[in-house]
Amino acid sequence: MGNCVKHKTPERQETYSKFINPKKRTETVTQSNFIKLNKDKKLLELYRVQEKLGSGAYGSVCKVVSRSTGIERACKSVKLSSTDDHAIAKLMEEVNILKILDHPNITRVYEVLQDSTHLHIVQELCTGGELFDKIAEEKGFSENRAAKYMLEITSAVMHCHELGIMHRDLKPENLIFQSRKEDAPLKVIDFGTSVHFRPNKKLKEMIGTSYYMAPEIIKGNYDQKCDVWSCGVIMYILLSGNAPFNGNSDREIIFRIQTREVSFVSEVWKGVSEEAKCLIRKMLNKNPKKRPSIFEVFNDKWIQSRSKNITRDVPLRGNYIENLYGFRASSKLQRATMSFIASQMLTGEESSELERIFRACDENGDGKLSPEEIEHALEKLGFPSDFDVGKIMEECDSDGNGFINYSEFLTAAANWNQILSKERLKEAFKEFDKNGDQKISLDELKETLGGENVSDKQILQMLKEADKDGDGEIDMDEFTQMMLQKIHTEDNRV
Repeated sequence: MGNCVKHKTPERQETYSKFINPKKRTETVTQSNFIKLNKDKKLLELYRVQEKLGSGAYGSVCKVVSRSTGIERACKSVKLSSTDDHAIAKLMEEVNILKILDHPNITRVYEVLQDSTHLHIVQELCTGGELFDKIAEEKGFSENRAAKYMLEITSAVMHCHELGIMHRDLKPENLIFQSRKEDAPLKVIDFGTSVHFRPNKKLKEMIGTSYYMAPEIIKGNYDQKCDVWSCGVIMYILLSGNAPFNGNSDREIIFRIQTREVSFVSEVWKGVSEEAKCLIRKMLNKNPKKRPSIFEVFNDKWIQSRSKNITRDVPLRGNYIENLYGFRASSKLQRATMSFIASQMLTGEESSELERIFRACDENGDGKLSPEEIEHALEKLGFPSDFDVGKIMEECDSDGNGFINYSEFLTAAANWNQILSKERLKEAFKEFDKNGDQKISLDELKETLGGENVSDKQILQMLKEADKDGDGEIDMDEFTQMMLQKIHTEDNRV
């Protein structure tokens, strides 16, 4: 983050298109494979429920601790009636959206449990508080700090739009700091109103929170640029501490959104740059056709230049990038298990530095690393000019789409010599061993790793890779032996 944004020329794009491997994409275990609806286990069997973090009409959010790993998570629990099939479908749509989102500024979902009365969505625990609370405490931020937050918010929204998802309820209350550290990243949360969209297809449902609602949502004819409007309102509040369209009721607020132009007449705006006001005017243009895309907002000069003045230039810690360069999974099952651990079992402390490095490498903020961005990272670390980026893509880009996404980066760049402790291996084995008989069967492997993009044949092949005694199951010794096989090449060990 904070680096110059690199734009790919057509020549560059053609050069890197060779890294896309459609065949590889057909059968691969990704982080979305691990997130499934579990109706067999109860929440209290898997987690200790601690304090309540929040509540609303939908239900409540509590802090929970995994009984098997001790890792802290947040759990959103929604009460269901016995006939509320529509509510269940709507909640599962939220989960399905979160499953495909893979970005350091978007909250992660880990698993979903359903019992007779509730649906429980277990997610990443963020302890730094809402952006709304910080705004209320400080009554507006400096331009540099505001730009830093807008860089993170627009990067996350850009990732959503690239995947055909609009949030529809972006507001400071749905932006939470990962921790209370000064440089903690913002996380976009609450995708309960999010929806898939198609190009040139307008939506009609009036949804969202009045203060942040785009005028075209009120008219019932909108597309993904409604999120850009919401980001403009957030930026206005960051810089002034007030909403651009106030009122004593939703009706009054909506009337002003439809009829008033954004104003900067109050005293607080005298010290704000014209560049910031200009960007807000663009984002709060009532005509969505004239409103910039989220990509254009992210690349606006005010956001890019101002955020650099407050976002610390993250040093590219050599060992993490060397891990990426030297990553070699010895088998498909080893790689799938490492992906499972990286996606589901890392603590916040273990992943925080990796997250910072990823954001530093992601120059254009799209939530994935291109071969060009990997080249730049390696160049900064003094790697020889003839290094083979293709080798990194072949080993690290598990889905073959020509990029290294966030979860793939976590898997390949992590310090596995430290992560794969004896205790961690036991914890991982227990996650696979669903019935607790000290064996991982084909069905259990399928339950953990299987999905639409992974065939039964591939799961069987994975089992055979580790099943040294040929009994059709994997015991703890076989699992440990498989996981401790060499992960990195000799000249690039962690």
